[in-house]
Amino acid sequence: MMTETSRQGLRLRIVIVFLPNILYFVILAIAIILTWMFPQIPWQLLPGASLLFPWPLRFIELFGGMILLILAVMFIVWGVISLGLQRAQGSELGSSKRGSSLITTGAYAYCRHPQTLGFIFATPAFALIFDFVPLLILALLYTPLLLALLGYEEVELLRRFGDSYGVYRETVPFIIPRRKRIVPQK
Repeated sequence: MMTETSRQGLRLRIVIVFLPNILYFVILAIAIILTWMFPQIPWQLLPGASLLFPWPLRFIELFGGMILLILAVMFIVWGVISLGLQRAQGSELGSSKRGSSLITTGAYAYCRHPQTLGFIFATPAFALIFDFVPLLILALLYTPLLLALLGYEEVELLRRFGDSYGVYRETVPFIIPRRKRIVPQK
């Protein structure tokens, strides 16, 4: 029998961890279906360019996509390493385990949501690399949704960690990383 705490944890895990991924693939499926239904529309960012006969702009597009992809992988992997695989999968959401502590080191010392930043970089990276407009549309639809879900996660983290998360929230930026501030000693 599930307790109220475990039910709440499951609900939070579904909303924060699984819902964004499900919505991502639903929107991606819609984009692919649209390209299949309307083949007369040029779905490329640079119609006429290809890997065999690239335009100079295509090289810039590929380079930009690769830079974004490297950043995406870097932030996702660094976030998972900093957090630990079990916690990265949302295993502790909704619980108030004694052993659970707020992670403020590694990637989480520079921004509060480094993995999400990686996912935000990944879709436009693939759009540029594969020269595919529906992926760019997917990024435009998915990013605001992901940011809204982060607001929901912030409330859960504040409930779970209390004042320590409040202090962390005041000192570490939401999603755009910055160098750590060195606080002068008094």
